[in-house]
Amino acid sequence: METSTSNSLASSSKSDFFYGWDLLYKTVDGIIDKKPDVMVVLAHFLLTKHYKFRCIGIGDDKTLNEDEEGSELLPDYWNSDNTKYSLRYVHNNVLYLLLGHITEDALILNLLDINTKNVSNICLTPESLVVEVKGNIYKIMPTANDIVQRFRNELCDPIFTGNSREVTTQTHVAPSPAPNSDPLRMSDPLRASEPIRPGSFMPHGFEPRPFGFPDIGRGDLDPLGRGSGNLYSFGPNPGLARFDPFGPIPPRGPGSIGPNPDHMRPPNWNPDYYM
Repeated sequence: METSTSNSLASSSKSDFFYGWDLLYKTVDGIIDKKPDVMVVLAHFLLTKHYKFRCIGIGDDKTLNEDEEGSELLPDYWNSDNTKYSLRYVHNNVLYLLLGHITEDALILNLLDINTKNVSNICLTPESLVVEVKGNIYKIMPTANDIVQRFRNELCDPIFTGNSREVTTQTHVAPSPAPNSDPLRMSDPLRASEPIRPGSFMPHGFEPRPFGFPDIGRGDLDPLGRGSGNLYSFGPNPGLARFDPFGPIPPRGPGSIGPNPDHMRPPNWNPDYYM
């Protein structure tokens, strides 16, 4: 609402602020049968007297006809439902809905701007705020000033100051992880679509590694790791052995027995020959 309206509310004396309440309340006190009704009458008084709203009937119809004329009075059957309230208002050719829901121990009021879909809300406890339903404003509600201040701060002002929330459901979509992402890798793996960098070696049959090196020798360092096997592999894909120990030297030929002549002493060999 305009700043001037808020300032006028703040500067109004108690008697001036509630001027007109008695006349309004007399038009409905004969049909008030529960304490939440009093809270709704006070909200209606605040909207029509200090925010210049005009009531155009009951219901939750969200269409505004140009020929609808508003009133400062509450319409017929405004409290005929024992569980909820639905009042329609117009202000500056904009339609507003005042919706109330009675719970076990509270009254929840919402003010909805049909154009912007902004909505405000307030939760009240009529049983503790309303002492009785007959008498002047302070006999009915000893803390009427505090209640009005809450109406202004929580129900009315947020609609006009932009602090209300929209009547929409927004679904937050978490960003999906990047394809082939691995939080433990220091860089992205080399993909098949990427060209092999100059100087890199990629033998046939070896998978590309994260840093562009072939998978040679990795299994030797990690016998339990994946790869092309290791020195200890005995499966269908054994590793490439680094050393193949040879066995005894085969004989010189079929039927050969005895030592190798190259290992025998030469004829006339004297161990003291060089002494």
